[in-house]
Amino acid sequence: MRLVVLVGVLTLTSATGVGAAEPLRGDSKKTTPSSISLAGEEPYTALQRGDFRVAGARFLPLAEKGDARAQYNLGLLYASGLGVEQDYQAALKWHRMAAAQGHAGGQNELAQMYAKGHGVPQDNVRAHMWYSVAIESSSSGSKQELTKDRDNLASRMTLPQIQKAHEMAERCVESKFKKCD
Repeated sequence: MRLVVLVGVLTLTSATGVGAAEPLRGDSKKTTPSSISLAGEEPYTALQRGDFRVAGARFLPLAEKGDARAQYNLGLLYASGLGVEQDYQAALKWHRMAAAQGHAGGQNELAQMYAKGHGVPQDNVRAHMWYSVAIESSSSGSKQELTKDRDNLASRMTLPQIQKAHEMAERCVESKFKKCD
């Protein structure tokens, strides 16, 4: 079920437009990115047919060039281990890069990583902050879902923690995502 949801999210990001790179890694018996024929194929086409390894190989050069959508999608692949070896540190790197460009999906993924402690120490204040920033960056109906997630998290936080998260989010947004951590 998680795979179906992730494929849907990756496909939707292709339709909506919503440093040194980590090499794509996986099982050494699988095809390596440099040996995959990629002539003219867009990464979203590979995603739609479920070829995550090719999609990752196609996202990588785009992500390295600063494409926030590619960074976000590459982060999703690393977080889920689809087409690449699961690597929360690589996911964190790519999501941070997308988030720094105002990509609400990347910001949401950072919130979830902090909320769950995936690749980072679990930190409700930072998770709340990233949810708030994602809400500000979002221009779609996802604001309602992000707000629900943030408010659910807030129900387990103290008032001083929530106030600190709000201050951090305000500083992050005002600095155009330069002072977020």
